[in-house]
Amino acid sequence: MGWYAYKEEGMKKTIVVLILMMCPIYSYNPLFLTPGFSAEKAKEEPYYVGMGKCKECHPEDVKTYSEWKYSRNFRILEMRGKEHDPKCVPCHTTGYGQPGGFTSVEETPHMKNVQCEACHGPASLHVKAPTIEEHQRTLSIPKNICTTCHHQHEHMGY
Repeated sequence: MGWYAYKEEGMKKTIVVLILMMCPIYSYNPLFLTPGFSAEKAKEEPYYVGMGKCKECHPEDVKTYSEWKYSRNFRILEMRGKEHDPKCVPCHTTGYGQPGGFTSVEETPHMKNVQCEACHGPASLHVKAPTIEEHQRTLSIPKNICTTCHHQHEHMGY
């Protein structure tokens, strides 16, 4: 039930209903009924935190990943002198151009290579989540995430 239902009945009721909708205790908005929900959380956008944060809780996963070739794929750009090439950098770094993500070798060396967040997305909300349920809701692997970089183009090997 929203304010639209009362709009025809007069301005006074419209204002009262709008106020109630903004109040978390009386709101009909299901987001406000979620335990732990706050307006601050609703506004907070996720940002990249880097694999060091992942390692704090997932050391075995990070160790296994570190043995994988993609964990070192930025070195290919360095060997070819393309570590600043905007056509190459997005697929050899994590979060390129996004909040908390890779910006340059000089400013964000910890975001080089394809890391956990390249597939799972920015982990800031995951790291801050107070419950296991929220941890699980904060990260996912989007459909077709691999084809963001793995597609036919002039790159050797494709």
